[in-house]
Amino acid sequence: MPELPTLGVGITYARVLEPLFEEAPELFDVLEVEPQTVWLQSQISVATYWVPEATLRHLAGLPGKKLIHSVGTPVGGAVHPEAAQLALLRKMVDSLSSPWASDHLSFNSTPEFKTGFFLPPRQTEQAIDTIVRNVHDLQQALGVPIAVETGVNYLRPRSDEIPDGSFTAMVAERADCGILLDLHNIFANELNGRQTMLDFLAQLPLERVWEVHLAGGMEIDDYWLDAHSGAIAEPLFEIAKKIIPTLPNLRAIIFEIFPAYVESVGLGVVRAQIEHLHELWDKRQQANTQATAAASVHVLPPAPPDRVTSLEWESTLGALVVGQVPTSALGDQLAADPGVNLISRLVNEFRGSMIVSVLPLTSRMIMLSLGIDTFRLILSEFWREQPPRLFASSEALAFADFLQRQELAYAKLMKILEYECAVVETLLDDQTRIVSFDFDPFPLIRALAQRRLPDVAGAVGAFEIEITGESLDNTASSKVVGGIFPFH
Repeated sequence: MPELPTLGVGITYARVLEPLFEEAPELFDVLEVEPQTVWLQSQISVATYWVPEATLRHLAGLPGKKLIHSVGTPVGGAVHPEAAQLALLRKMVDSLSSPWASDHLSFNSTPEFKTGFFLPPRQTEQAIDTIVRNVHDLQQALGVPIAVETGVNYLRPRSDEIPDGSFTAMVAERADCGILLDLHNIFANELNGRQTMLDFLAQLPLERVWEVHLAGGMEIDDYWLDAHSGAIAEPLFEIAKKIIPTLPNLRAIIFEIFPAYVESVGLGVVRAQIEHLHELWDKRQQANTQATAAASVHVLPPAPPDRVTSLEWESTLGALVVGQVPTSALGDQLAADPGVNLISRLVNEFRGSMIVSVLPLTSRMIMLSLGIDTFRLILSEFWREQPPRLFASSEALAFADFLQRQELAYAKLMKILEYECAVVETLLDDQTRIVSFDFDPFPLIRALAQRRLPDVAGAVGAFEIEITGESLDNTASSKVVGGIFPFH
């Protein structure tokens, strides 16, 4: 096992949390950075990514040590991560002195397209061989030890798969890597009918757990979602109090909340959660490593016959969640699983949220002028035509191209769309752009910013808006136009 520093309690970084960092920096021993959320992606080459140097300096200056938690290079699939992502990940690991890095025991790509969601891998011996190679490749690329995160799985258990806990244990042992134990994911899996938390944890080599994640969730359509939506559920907190002292090599406990929920939850609630995590940290004890390791040894059941390859699993499940019709026996099986419909719904909701966040004026104008139902219909047609993109800027610009081909015959809407696309493109390449109007755009823009249509029409004439890099805040906007959307 590698020698790793003890970090303490922290939170997944989001800019909206920064007032809390200023108010109580002593609460944050560590900030976990999801690097792709602050990246920008070139619109010229999909394999080109960068992060503004000002962003790196800003992150380095925030309280606490820094940990890199990638959300773009999961180790659970057969598709290898882009070399450009690995290179920038290495730069951020080095720049922020992250003692280890982590990513998900999931997949988010097929050979044909991105899935727009972390999906559960095929839990077989063949998949383990692939995952072990992926972990070794990621560790070599990043130059630090790697931990794999235990994932959420909304699918029903299958008789032809290795049980969840045993699968995670086999991956960690054979890859000789750490485990990021996401207790909320395991909690959600139990509530949704998969393996119980006790059974899962009994099968883990607990000495390999370096990091714990905790979060809040919500119920939808009889499923408990790993929504990162607020306070930790009390039953989960009670379980965590019992589990934390049994982890002899625990180095960090991280609270997760998606930025979109912070305003409604409130920074006071977030602070209270961090204080609760410090209570958990105080219960941590350095248990006897050998005793714990011995206690975690168990006899694994024989692996079931592997009748479905990992690649077939990934291609089929990926196709279903983006709305494609099943074309195989496996596809028919998975299509009958209600978890697939849930994931497909979540993918579309995330895609819609990306478009609304990057093109807010255009989205509001469609909803106010044509109706919410029309907007949903347009989005549905776009989703059927186009697979997901992982970066919000790419998703929004693809939607803009789709919208321009719909011949809506609404000239002012098209000009607002042109303006917002120009803003995104300037944020990405820092090139000055000028958008021309044959009407005064400012009454319309101001009204849409207030979520309404203007009371009176703007004056007719020749108007221009110049968009420059100096007038836009790259650091503040990178999350919106460049960052990967949340797809846990």
